[in-house]
Amino acid sequence: MKNPAKDGIARSLRNRLLGFFRRYQLSDQTFLIIVAVIVGFLGGLGSIGFEWMIEIGQHFFFEIVPDLVGNPKWLVILIPAFGAFFLAPLIYFFPVEAKSDGVPATMEAVALKGGIIKVRTFSTRMLASAITLGSGGSAGKEGPIIQIGASIGSAVGQFFKVSGERMRVLVGCGAAAGLAAIFNAPIAGVLFALEVVLGEFNLHSFSPIVISSVVATAVSRAWLVHGAALKLPPYMMFSYWEIFFYAILGVAAGIVSVWFTKTLHGMEKLFEKFAPVKTHWQPILGGLGVGAIGFFFPQILGCSYDPITQAIQGDFIWQTLLAMLALKIIATSLTLGSGGSGGILYPCLFMGATLGGVLGMVFNILAPNIAPHAGGYALVGMGAVLGAAVQAPMAAIMMGFELTGSYAVILPLMTSCVLATVVHRRLMHHSIYTQVLIDRGIDISAGREMGILASLTARDVMNYQVSKIPGTMPYNEVMQLFLGGRGNYLYTTDEDDNLLGVISFQDLKEFIYDDQLNGLVYAKDLANTDVVYVTPDETLASSMNKFSYIDMEELPVVAASDDGFRRLLGVITRNELMKIYRQEMLKRVMIET
Repeated sequence: MKNPAKDGIARSLRNRLLGFFRRYQLSDQTFLIIVAVIVGFLGGLGSIGFEWMIEIGQHFFFEIVPDLVGNPKWLVILIPAFGAFFLAPLIYFFPVEAKSDGVPATMEAVALKGGIIKVRTFSTRMLASAITLGSGGSAGKEGPIIQIGASIGSAVGQFFKVSGERMRVLVGCGAAAGLAAIFNAPIAGVLFALEVVLGEFNLHSFSPIVISSVVATAVSRAWLVHGAALKLPPYMMFSYWEIFFYAILGVAAGIVSVWFTKTLHGMEKLFEKFAPVKTHWQPILGGLGVGAIGFFFPQILGCSYDPITQAIQGDFIWQTLLAMLALKIIATSLTLGSGGSGGILYPCLFMGATLGGVLGMVFNILAPNIAPHAGGYALVGMGAVLGAAVQAPMAAIMMGFELTGSYAVILPLMTSCVLATVVHRRLMHHSIYTQVLIDRGIDISAGREMGILASLTARDVMNYQVSKIPGTMPYNEVMQLFLGGRGNYLYTTDEDDNLLGVISFQDLKEFIYDDQLNGLVYAKDLANTDVVYVTPDETLASSMNKFSYIDMEELPVVAASDDGFRRLLGVITRNELMKIYRQEMLKRVMIET
């Protein structure tokens, strides 16, 4: 229930601020930059608050709880499941906001919902992820903070009553702010927001997103004096022949990213079909599996950067690294596949570091003079697996550069990240994020305008006036209907309006004056029974795809049933689809100029 007093205060503050902007006749770009500062500041604070909540969770689950029960060694098996018990109510009441990684939902909001994200996403995602990560769930904090920042950007946009392209830009500002603050990597935050969240590069959105990222990083650095959570040693390439080894690492990283994506996807499907346990209790099962793995390999629990640093420094033997790689994939898939809340960026960095560490040791054995240190391969492997999994090589390259502060790492990163991305794309076609959307019938790969078409259905634009005729109608009557202006298509139906076939005037033009067909040919003889059709709930994007491979100007809309009957409801035209597409393009041009 809305509070009139709070609404009045918010309305008064908004009107004062908008009045200030109008008084000084600020341009749209200036307005966005000012608001981007606000989003960046709030995003930085959100990042700090999220870190604080995770630390509280870790203190409770790994210090207070063990002390209360005598700190037995086997307790680590139960802690992730115990945390999932607290997560269950959030998943029950807010399943969309609390489960899994929040980045796909943010991408969907940008592509299909005009950047509108529910305000409750901020608190729900923060609490759910803090519980999961604080209790040892195998996931990352970067994905949640991206959605938390994006929800802040959307909330600020809703406060100022912006819409369309401006709202999407502010969501991108928030996403960049969150990632930049948590990683202390402002440029990587900008590129991730542009490559992944918005899915496009343009000058209109670039400047505000940069501003938000810088402000959030400054706020985070001012509070977290120690700087970046992940501290990497300076990088040095000893020979340009190492590029060949980094190319091999890139191919391997692409394969690992596909392995992770398919395992996570398969685990999600497995839990979806696991009917005996209700959805909100399933993370407890996942937590038990993670706890069992963590009992033998505690490095896979939570989101500590210490194992990554140790892998880069060469503190593990290759057998341990290989086991950690495989078990991290399984543990993360259990955590997120069962419904736990967390991100996939940190697990990708973990997998990349362990993979690179193993291959670095192999290369050192094969060519000790060319590859004397395995640590560099662990470092580059982080960026390669990350860039491949999320299909954002530029962001991954820049993240590696910012975390090391060494320009020498650029060439190896570019080689491995690009090759890994290509291999993943060749084997998988979709990123780990877009695969989630594909499973839900949403394809944003064709761009935001096609994303708009994916948000509408045939029911929204179909024409209910359709020319239906019985299959027994004689040829001469069929031609009279065409010549009388009944359109270019006639649909043959039975007495229950079930679609039997379609007759195209284009196919009959050469027989217009052939009187010999009268009394010999009927509508059912002229109709094409292999009809391409759409259903009322089918998206316009799907309809557009069907138009692309058939030579027809309209498609019938039918209510299909399992028994094979297809009741004709109406038609959808190519012109109507193109009209909607052009309208979206025009809106974009008007906003960006």
